[in-house]
Amino acid sequence: MNIVFLIGVYPNYGGTEKITTVLANRFAADGNRVWIASFEQPRPELAADLNETVQLVSLNYPVKSNANEAILRKLVQDEKIDVIINQWCLPYFVTQLCNRARRDTSCKLISVLHGVPDRSKKVIVAEDSVKAASGLKKVVAEFKLWAVNKVIQGSLRYVYKNSDKYVLLSPSFKASFEKYASMRCTDDKLLAIGNPVTIDVEPCRFEDKRKQILYVGRIDKENKRVNRIVEAWEALFNDYPDWSLVLVGDGPHRSELEAYVRNNGIERVSFEGFVKEEPVEYYKKSSILMLTSDLEGFGLVVVDGMSYGVVPVVYGSYSTIYDILDNGVDGFITSYPYNKEETLKALKSLMDDEKQLRRMSEAAKIKSQLFSVDSVYKKWIDLLNS
Repeated sequence: MNIVFLIGVYPNYGGTEKITTVLANRFAADGNRVWIASFEQPRPELAADLNETVQLVSLNYPVKSNANEAILRKLVQDEKIDVIINQWCLPYFVTQLCNRARRDTSCKLISVLHGVPDRSKKVIVAEDSVKAASGLKKVVAEFKLWAVNKVIQGSLRYVYKNSDKYVLLSPSFKASFEKYASMRCTDDKLLAIGNPVTIDVEPCRFEDKRKQILYVGRIDKENKRVNRIVEAWEALFNDYPDWSLVLVGDGPHRSELEAYVRNNGIERVSFEGFVKEEPVEYYKKSSILMLTSDLEGFGLVVVDGMSYGVVPVVYGSYSTIYDILDNGVDGFITSYPYNKEETLKALKSLMDDEKQLRRMSEAAKIKSQLFSVDSVYKKWIDLLNS
């Protein structure tokens, strides 16, 4: 089979980019011919992670340019492409480009939404603007929120109608997709395939783990809300002198949070910064993984950590987490809206009870196998053959 992945930015760091690499490599290893086309190529050195047979195609902005159409159309026709998998399907104009490139051919289009249908970053920013405004400014902010929703809803409808298949990250997203987009969808067209574990899993023993809480991701206070993790640790560190907090990643609020830790005398906090390699060694050593984001599509770090027996404590702000975790069995999901005391209770129950921590660590490892590359790849093969 001849497959093109279309993505906005690649090669690059990021969840969707990692998923694209993992799936492209798996398809290529199975004898398929694979291309990855992108509009930006900021980290060409990351192409070294790809199977040597996977080929990169460079496009440019604007997305719907005649040059992009010519490049994609030539690829589709010359290489007899069977399917384009659009990894950047929220903007309707990317779908327009795909359909112009594949017109009058047998090439299929599969659109994949790597996010929550009704909770995009633009919507959250607009909602925050409404909350912060008053008077006439509030009226303007409310209009902007209405307009943002209308544009996104229209885009969802257009892309769904003009794709052969539409893939969500979770079965639980189907109802919210239909409600938000104001349309009825069919089960044979609107599908759900979760993301796979994106790291190589190595042997890991519970006995080798440290009493360490881990966060992996972007250091920000707006979406990832890493300040919640630091504030939770602030309430715990005096009572748990043999535990520590490790934050892996970089972002706009790292220096601010480092200053907060310093100024408030919060001990045993390590800001590790950005790491180029996969954070396998951190997963091996850590006992608990925290995620307190206001918005996640899937939360790759959760299943990656689980594959190494790191027990997740996750804020239940997104429905996919309920597909990943059995609350109280292989991790803890705290309820919406965010409640600091509930988060502390979950953390303490693990930090106080090593037997429970070990039991949930083993359960997390077992559960992560549902999200193995082979398991997710089989779902993709079933979809492509349907």
